[in-house]
Amino acid sequence: MKLITNSSFLVGLCLSASVVQTSVQAQSPGDTAPEEIIVAANRLEQSFSTVLAATTVIDKETIRQSQAQDLAGLLAGVPGMQFSPSGGQGAQTSLFMRGTESDHTLILVDGVQMTTNSGPAGRLEFIPLDQIERIEIVRGPRSSVYGSEAIGGVVNIITKPTIQEDFSGSVKLMAGTENSSNANIGLQGRVGNTSLSLNASHRETDGIDFSERGSSDDDGYENDSFSLSFSHQFSELFSLSSTYSSFDAESDYDDGVVNTDSQQFSTTVTAAFTQQWDSNLILEQFQEDNMDAGAFGLTNSSTENRKLSWQNAYTFNASNLFSFGIDHQEQELRYATFGALQTDTSRDNDGVYGVYIRESGPLDFTLSLRNDDNERFGSHNTGSMAIGSDFGESVRAWVSYGTAFKAPNLIDLYVDFPSFFFFANPNLKPETAESVELSLQAEALGATWQLNVFRNDIDDLISSDATFTSLANIQQARIDGMEATVSSSIAGWRLDAALTLLDHENRSTGVNLLRRPEQTLSLNIAREFGAFDLVVNLLAQNEHLDIDPVTFGGSTVGGFGVVNLVAGYRFSDEINLRLRIGNLLDKEYQIVDGFNTQDRTAQFSLNFSF
Repeated sequence: MKLITNSSFLVGLCLSASVVQTSVQAQSPGDTAPEEIIVAANRLEQSFSTVLAATTVIDKETIRQSQAQDLAGLLAGVPGMQFSPSGGQGAQTSLFMRGTESDHTLILVDGVQMTTNSGPAGRLEFIPLDQIERIEIVRGPRSSVYGSEAIGGVVNIITKPTIQEDFSGSVKLMAGTENSSNANIGLQGRVGNTSLSLNASHRETDGIDFSERGSSDDDGYENDSFSLSFSHQFSELFSLSSTYSSFDAESDYDDGVVNTDSQQFSTTVTAAFTQQWDSNLILEQFQEDNMDAGAFGLTNSSTENRKLSWQNAYTFNASNLFSFGIDHQEQELRYATFGALQTDTSRDNDGVYGVYIRESGPLDFTLSLRNDDNERFGSHNTGSMAIGSDFGESVRAWVSYGTAFKAPNLIDLYVDFPSFFFFANPNLKPETAESVELSLQAEALGATWQLNVFRNDIDDLISSDATFTSLANIQQARIDGMEATVSSSIAGWRLDAALTLLDHENRSTGVNLLRRPEQTLSLNIAREFGAFDLVVNLLAQNEHLDIDPVTFGGSTVGGFGVVNLVAGYRFSDEINLRLRIGNLLDKEYQIVDGFNTQDRTAQFSLNFSF
């Protein structure tokens, strides 16, 4: 298979490094630290080691140490995740998880779905790192739990901290090249059974010139963000919690500017009906207003998603758990631009799901089923099954099968462009997917190893029809992939690496999918020298297909390798300094044809906690 035969060099490099792991929180059998808990896999708390899915967890300390400028920079080294930014900070950024489309990954902030209803997935380029306490990533289909969009996987961004002290806080100040600056303050505390936290930050930069075409001036970026969380434990059986987060971003691009105001809110009432039965009633709202002032005029879009969920978990015994829930979602879009005519603005979706988990005996087992009843296209069923087993104390394997779907967005359904002789199609069906995966995890030779091999067949992809005047479900794609990760400590150095191999094809045209390199390697090397710590990371990708920005024909973007260096010095437990040099070797490269990436950069930060 081309996936393997063309990649022998990268495989050898990855394995000879004796590095990588699927999660920065993974533990070896001998570890005594509390076991990591993950929620995103099945919408309930599970021990990380028992989840039968490819998962990654990134905590606050890892985010701080990375000194990453944005979310894409932080996650680029995670296996199976490939990003395509059209420029520097604040530029439109697409995520292709496991080679699926950019709107095939479900983006959540504190469990709230960030769906813009206008086509692109959640605005990853605008989500501020300063707000984030933790990120949970699940790769592979999860529609049988969440519904639409989770074909490639789920990214759950959590802003609510775990509060263990009466009062604490932190201040971060950063300055860097391109007149970049960032100021952040976080406060949190607890009084009795009530906890409260808040976080506010301001980031700005003069930026770089995004595009090779148009004006040659730098394209700046500015972002103000705020988050607030509250919880109160009324008794051992009853609690209330709320989270709110927002960002107000302005991003320049050649001959234009984008202003985005986004808000996410959720309130959860938790009740323990019995010792076995826990229940959550959750109210969520996501709202985003986007104004794009470009050379072709002004485009305004306003998205609002409202969701009411009832989630339940019933524990039969220590080995058997059943979770079930009901979702009611309302989506609304108001879209206005030159030559556009909107025929409808909203739709509703009702979903019901169930998850059965067995963690005992020779086989672990997870089964999930879901039915979505959509106002536009009717009923749609999805399911997933995974079976796993331990072979001794150091080897674990599992196999899974799942189906998923992506509902057509509201622009494709309801927005016509008669001035350009292009019309929406209200009869579009969901895009559907079928996936199978095999995983092997092991502790051997002083390292933690994991290998995931998967195949994803996607049908009914939405594209322009034969007349080029409307849209239809006419394309198919097949994606074969392998993720190899390994992690180890050698002579005081922490070594982590991840290799992603893809073999993908648009089966309707016979060519590779765009902007998805077939080989991606990340390597991270870190060590502490007393109060001083050093991190070096490498990200390398091979060439990939793209679209020529001038002729709109096919093009090829060359491969690249970028090295970043992060150094820190800890004066005390409360004060530390960090320096990040991005693109250390000043590599010139592109990810999206015709759009520039950043040259060598430097950021210096002061972190103070109290």
